[in-house]
Amino acid sequence: MKRPLIGISPSFSDDRYFKLYETYCTFVQRAGGEALILPFGFESFSILDGLVLSGGGDVDGSLGGYENSSVVDGISPARDAFEMKLFAAAFQRNLPILGICRGHQLINVALQGTLHRDIHEAGFQEEHQIGSKGMHAIKTAEGTLARSLFGETAEVWSTHHQAVRETGKGLIATAWSPEGVVEAIEHENGCILGLQTHPERMDFMGAFLWLVEKCRS
Repeated sequence: MKRPLIGISPSFSDDRYFKLYETYCTFVQRAGGEALILPFGFESFSILDGLVLSGGGDVDGSLGGYENSSVVDGISPARDAFEMKLFAAAFQRNLPILGICRGHQLINVALQGTLHRDIHEAGFQEEHQIGSKGMHAIKTAEGTLARSLFGETAEVWSTHHQAVRETGKGLIATAWSPEGVVEAIEHENGCILGLQTHPERMDFMGAFLWLVEKCRS
């Protein structure tokens, strides 16, 4: 059986290098897909069977429905522009799309949703920039893809300070932290999943298996 070709968007560092945590590719391969890291300027969208929008710096406030400030970090106008174009091309073709952390937020913004500039600024007390220090709890909605992947509750790894505020067109929130930070979004077309957590750093294959299987079907 042909292995679906899954494009993965990388970060772009100040020293002129593309950067991507290697397990994005490893997990796509383990799930049965072929991983292709997409350089900025890539336009051969028709060869892709699916898309992963990876983690990274903040989405620009002019796109995310908030004003930039000193709490905003890592904005890359070039990356924002490329990933918005990439998402639009994949969405038009109804390709399966998995957004992780920043990618989850970018999907929401691309569909005209908004973001919290900073969850503590917005009144949440929870710590979500946990990284290697530990995990935090989430609860999923019944009958959703998030429920099928994580169960009713789960512990997840995260490192973020922004979050989905209002969901974009066709999107619904399907998982939340104990205080109500949106942890997953899904599109009504059944082909888009956004996760605020980092499954590629949890050794959690479920989201990648879903993506590859969706590409095949």
